[in-house]
Amino acid sequence: MTTPMELLEFDYTNPIKCIYHRPIGKKYVVPHWHEAIEICYVAKGNPGTMFIEDQEYQLNEGDVYVINSRLIHSFDTVITPGQRIITILINYDWLRHSLPQTVRQKNFELIKAPKKDSQLTAFNELIALIKNINDFQCHDTSEDSHLHQLAMSVELISVLVRNFTVDKEIKSDIPEVISQIIAEFHNDYQNDIQLSDMAKRYNYSYAYFSKFFKRYLGMSPKKYLTFLRVQKAAELIEKTDDKFTQIVAETGFPDEKSFYAAFKERYHQTPLEYRKHLQTIS
Repeated sequence: MTTPMELLEFDYTNPIKCIYHRPIGKKYVVPHWHEAIEICYVAKGNPGTMFIEDQEYQLNEGDVYVINSRLIHSFDTVITPGQRIITILINYDWLRHSLPQTVRQKNFELIKAPKKDSQLTAFNELIALIKNINDFQCHDTSEDSHLHQLAMSVELISVLVRNFTVDKEIKSDIPEVISQIIAEFHNDYQNDIQLSDMAKRYNYSYAYFSKFFKRYLGMSPKKYLTFLRVQKAAELIEKTDDKFTQIVAETGFPDEKSFYAAFKERYHQTPLEYRKHLQTIS
């Protein structure tokens, strides 16, 4: 498999990274994959839809989803004060070094809720740990708190391993070449990507390349690339004060007109309206 498309950075002292997603409204994440184990906990409301491989899930309050390493997944959500998601990412390198036998032989299995009544206590413990890790991360940065966070992180992994693992049978139904194409998009989206040339490199006609890609990801490669660029542009609008002309240049759009049209199609508002909305919740 090619180098992972999304390279996640972890604190070297802590195997877990916690993200409490800001209530920014529309949040779309294109299909992607990474080495880390991802836990999605729906803390409030019904924020939208998640896709894991070819499966679609409606996110409801209290749901917990564990996404195994290298599975393609995506999100189509609206994050508001009443609709919140907490993401926990577990460092796969830490797992591989600390629990090599588990990594070789097991996969995690938890979608929405426990399959067995005997798992319910562990499920509630898992949710409590997710909430506590998020609370400590958000409100306390002392060394004592850091030690407590580390202890909770290891305990969370322990709860998962002891209660929510199965023999390693989970296999991706998506061909390896799709993962390679996705990785290429994420590595080069800032540049002028000629899809017809990409199809030739994979020994496909453009018509077959487009049909093949759409069969597994539900959209054409052209639309995927456009949505990826919109996603990256939205992240820049959220995190920087860059001018839109600079954002256009940094995200691979050919011109401002195409950027504005694509952004409005995805977010149902202009980039300026989106920036003003973000400023009201800062």
